[in-house]
Amino acid sequence: MSLFFLKRIKKNLIIGSSKRAGRNFFGRKTIFTQSGGFFNYLRSIDFKRILNMSGILLSIEKDVKRTAFIGLLAFRNGFFSYIILPSLKKMEILEPFNGFNNELIEKSTLFLYNIPTGNFIHNIATKYGNNASIGRSAGVGLFVFSKDKYYTYLKSRSRWLLRISNFGVAALGHVSNNLHHITRIKNAGKNRKLGIRPKVRGVAMNPCDHPHGGGEGTGSPPRAHKTPWGKLAKSPTKIKKKFLLKRRAFKIFKKRKRK
Repeated sequence: MSLFFLKRIKKNLIIGSSKRAGRNFFGRKTIFTQSGGFFNYLRSIDFKRILNMSGILLSIEKDVKRTAFIGLLAFRNGFFSYIILPSLKKMEILEPFNGFNNELIEKSTLFLYNIPTGNFIHNIATKYGNNASIGRSAGVGLFVFSKDKYYTYLKSRSRWLLRISNFGVAALGHVSNNLHHITRIKNAGKNRKLGIRPKVRGVAMNPCDHPHGGGEGTGSPPRAHKTPWGKLAKSPTKIKKKFLLKRRAFKIFKKRKRK
């Protein structure tokens, strides 16, 4: 394949990315730690991966707004597409969809009812034909730890448990670029290019700018943490809320009993 032909294919798979820069529909700034950043093109990625045909990996690339590597696949029918890449080498043959067969081929896409327990999966779609919405970032792999008649139960690295229908579709293995968490930003300019603005603590502001502001020297925030608009922040978690509600109910019950 000529280099000119490959460049033309890549150009057809590029889409423009819209910028919001922390602004809402009216153009008002709502997220103060977001900026414009550099203009970058995105690649249109095939998240469905339901084409039942083997493909050859032509190139491994890095998309700007994705942590994982992406790969350009060429199929026998002349179709080209980008996919979220598992750990593959260049010019390796990949089976994108092997759902209707019961064979467990490494790095292929299958229905969840065909994937046995004890395997790691990524690029998970909740229904056949839907775009994958779970397990797409660098180094991610969800563990299949149990199954029943209708559902498959998954465990993530952060120990969250997920229940997905057996008619969902997923790819075997881990996502590529598993050393992404080690990469260092190094300077502030790199963050600005990504669209991240510097953050200022409320304590370091004036009292007219933030409820935590003012005072002599470096002071600590007040007992009740507040947002810049004066609303209470850092509310108790779900577990704490449940505990407080139980405690309150117990106190009310105790008072009634005394009466």
